Amino acid sequence: MADLLRQCRLRAGNPSLRDIERLGEKRGQTLPRSTVAGVLGGRRAPRRELLLALLAAFGIPDGDWAAWTSAWERAVAGRPADADLVPVAEEGEPPDIWRFPADDPVVITCGRLPESMVNNLPSSDPRDPDYVDLLTYADPDALVHLFGHIRALNPDNDVKFATTGELQPADYASHLVVIGGSDFNVLTRDMFSALHLPVKMSPRIPEVDWLGLEVGNGEGAQRFSPVLGDDYGDHILHEDVILFFRGVNPADRRRTITICAGVYARGTLAAARCLTDPVLGPANQAYLRQKVGTNLHFGFVARAFIIDRMVATPDLTDPGHRLYEWMRPE
Repeated sequence: MADLLRQCRLRAGNPSLRDIERLGEKRGQTLPRSTVAGVLGGRRAPRRELLLALLAAFGIPDGDWAAWTSAWERAVAGRPADADLVPVAEEGEPPDIWRFPADDPVVITCGRLPESMVNNLPSSDPRDPDYVDLLTYADPDALVHLFGHIRALNPDNDVKFATTGELQPADYASHLVVIGGSDFNVLTRDMFSALHLPVKMSPRIPEVDWLGLEVGNGEGAQRFSPVLGDDYGDHILHEDVILFFRGVNPADRRRTITICAGVYARGTLAAARCLTDPVLGPANQAYLRQKVGTNLHFGFVARAFIIDRMVATPDLTDPGHRLYEWMRPE
């Protein structure tokens, strides 16, 4: 198929990858250069929509498209039904969990702080000339970190962020990355139920008798709590409990959903950094690949240590950092 597409390109005057992209734009179709290069080079299987967009760009008559789609169906036969959910790796590299299929939309979402917490923050009033919208976000550190990382790994994807209150119906059919615990992020709370996760997270607002993550059911339930201390009169967080989950998006089974959450903001940042850290990230991803294989539904609860008020990335290869892990074949 790649050979035939290259012949069509030559017959069309051998347009450059940039010209092919522009031809698609004129027709309202997306033909990213890197994706087209992979298809023409035989390194990437085209989606049906992308194949048809290429045929149109190369001037192939509509009457010939049925034969092409029939060939496409034969070419992709035998691929797993959820193959497009598996992260795409560069040649010679292991797959990265934060790499998504080209052209798929990615939406990163977090909650907003309640007004009672925002009112006393400088520049948090929309009427203030120095108003900063990000100051009202519940987990800006984790949001900025993940947005930059995901955007860099997926240059051909539409990657955006929004608070849960700003999400549009179409956003739920994206690869959803949900940041923050169930206290400020209603989507985290809703997904615990929708995805039947064996995890519960206690909210911080309103105040409750116990804070942390509870895993398992019935008599086998375990509770893991953050560790706080009163050091020199200050309430200091020494250890948080974090949750990382990846599964099939219940709103669109072609997409994934990922949850990065801690009981506190430091823990949420640790969950976001767990698989992106330049030192521990590769080892943590290798551990997960060995543990879960190609399963698309898995998660873990881990410790996040805070050292001099800075959060350390959990090391999943250390049994002392792992608290609970599960996997469910889809």
